[in-house]
Amino acid sequence: MKTTFTIFFLLACSIAVFAQPPGGQGDGIWLRNAYFGEAQTFDRCLGHQPGNGQYHHHVQPVCLRAQLDDNLETVGTLRVGTVYREKTTGWKHSPILGWMFDGFPIYGPYGYSDPTNANSAIKRLKPSFRLRTMTERTSLPDWALARHAGISQQLSATQQGPVVSDTFPLGRYIEDHEFVQGLGDLDVHNGRFAVTPEFPNGTYAYFVTINDNGGPAFPYIIGLQFYGNVTGGSNMAAPAGAQSYFSNGSYTQNIPNAPQLNSWLTKNSQQNAQSINGFDPTAGAQTTWPVTRPTGAQVNGGQATPVKADPQTISFTDASVYLTANGLGSYTMGPWFIDGNNGGVFMNFPSAQNVRAQFPRNPSAAATKRNTTLGAIGLWVNGVAVFDGADGASYSNATRNDVGGGGVRLSSWHVSAASFENGPTAPGALMATFPMFGAKLATSTAGAATPNWPTTLGGATVAIRDAAGTNHAATISYASPTQLNYRVPENAATGLATVTIAANGVSIPGALNIVSAYPNLFSIGSEGIAVGYVLRYGSNGQQTTEAIIGAGANALIPIDLGVETDAVYLVMFGSGLGRNPQVSVSIGGMALTPTYAGPQGTFTGLDQYNLLLPRSLAGKGKVNIVITADGRTSNQAVVSIK
Repeated sequence: MKTTFTIFFLLACSIAVFAQPPGGQGDGIWLRNAYFGEAQTFDRCLGHQPGNGQYHHHVQPVCLRAQLDDNLETVGTLRVGTVYREKTTGWKHSPILGWMFDGFPIYGPYGYSDPTNANSAIKRLKPSFRLRTMTERTSLPDWALARHAGISQQLSATQQGPVVSDTFPLGRYIEDHEFVQGLGDLDVHNGRFAVTPEFPNGTYAYFVTINDNGGPAFPYIIGLQFYGNVTGGSNMAAPAGAQSYFSNGSYTQNIPNAPQLNSWLTKNSQQNAQSINGFDPTAGAQTTWPVTRPTGAQVNGGQATPVKADPQTISFTDASVYLTANGLGSYTMGPWFIDGNNGGVFMNFPSAQNVRAQFPRNPSAAATKRNTTLGAIGLWVNGVAVFDGADGASYSNATRNDVGGGGVRLSSWHVSAASFENGPTAPGALMATFPMFGAKLATSTAGAATPNWPTTLGGATVAIRDAAGTNHAATISYASPTQLNYRVPENAATGLATVTIAANGVSIPGALNIVSAYPNLFSIGSEGIAVGYVLRYGSNGQQTTEAIIGAGANALIPIDLGVETDAVYLVMFGSGLGRNPQVSVSIGGMALTPTYAGPQGTFTGLDQYNLLLPRSLAGKGKVNIVITADGRTSNQAVVSIK
């Protein structure tokens, strides 16, 4: 049993904005923004690591916020991690998320609307920075002068940055932002003096900042200078006379109302840290990483034996708190992806750091502010490093490009056109790709006129060189400068492959990890509603087709299993089955064998699944559906059973 399915609906599902795309060299004047240059390597928790394995956050630690119940709700759980969104109502004051080495706390994004009144309404605190209005980078903003000692605000020709363009857009550099007193709630350090639940008499505090859609907002955590005197830091072992507060999973004494001690996340300190490997996210979270990798894949760092997460010991003196940690979160870290030739997987993996840090218990404002530097400038309460918003690269007039940090170049980002997840793909799978760092994928916008897709569309071609060294021309269903949809050739060999998109004489690289099967289901909306319909066969031989998605609002329409004599089939669509896989289905936790699983028949690359729904599912309400092919599971899709 097969059916046709309109290609235009598929394109509507897969043509969408893909949010979320490494890092002191150069002239040192135009410092590259880590959220611009490194965000492609962030995991779902918005953390990553350099070659030394030091897992850290330049922006809000969203998974830690979720652990601490900081005004987040779960949207869904993907193979590549949990997706969260900000709550729209019922806000409460954010908890302490971390501590800077000057001894002042870091809170989440929510605080009292009146900083002096704990009874005032809770609001999302806004930074006082904004993008500058300029087309040329000929001067520094006022606030950045303190960071650039000896540099005049009006720059000489050899100090100027690149003209604003698609390749060098506003926001690429820290100095592209200006500070406007009173624009938001926070000062130039991204903090304020305020009463908080932990400090009812008030304290200076930093706040991580987000924009209205929940994404990181500059300067993210700190404005590149500490507010206080930095008397703490890393590699600071506790002195012999320090008192123990927490050790080996237990509290050695109780000290109430001491936030510098009791704000640390310790309940998971006996839990092994876990990571998802981007080479095979379907394997789930692992206590060692990377567990497996394809032939030819490169890795750097990693954890060969299980290691504990979160702080391991806390001790104190009258003046300081001392903490040891492995520098790994108790939430699931990873996976990490990148556009390079490693199958699309970031080659750096976190490792245990044996962090030893000291924090002053009686912090004070600094008369002369100290610049933040590359590396840890504090710790989150789970012992993971806090970094500032710079990635270690800066613009070089001599080379007319950034120097240092990781490679930022014209490139492309490839995801499943069905699930929009990163990860492996399969021969014949439908892909969506997006430009990075100013790349343009096509010269015009065009859609394939028939199901017989061309190899050139919108002035673009897609060439795939597979692991066997064979070159393939991929067929293209949609092309535009900002998105391109194509199909992995059916005869592509498994293994690491490179992708080259050519448009207007410019070659744009990308990478794929091709495996035998990697099923992806089409879904709609934040709930992941399955794309498909119900096919009902009545006892009278009548056949009807029924929708499972409501018009307009992407609302679930419950599936009515009808009377005993009805045969009710759920027909769903996906991509990535590969060649002749072994397929099974789980719906609501019940294992089913599909009556059909294979090509849809009309549109190449489109998979179809027909499931005869058992009556035992009646009344289950919302249920998750997962496809397994050759031992690899799909993303979850949701339907509702009446």
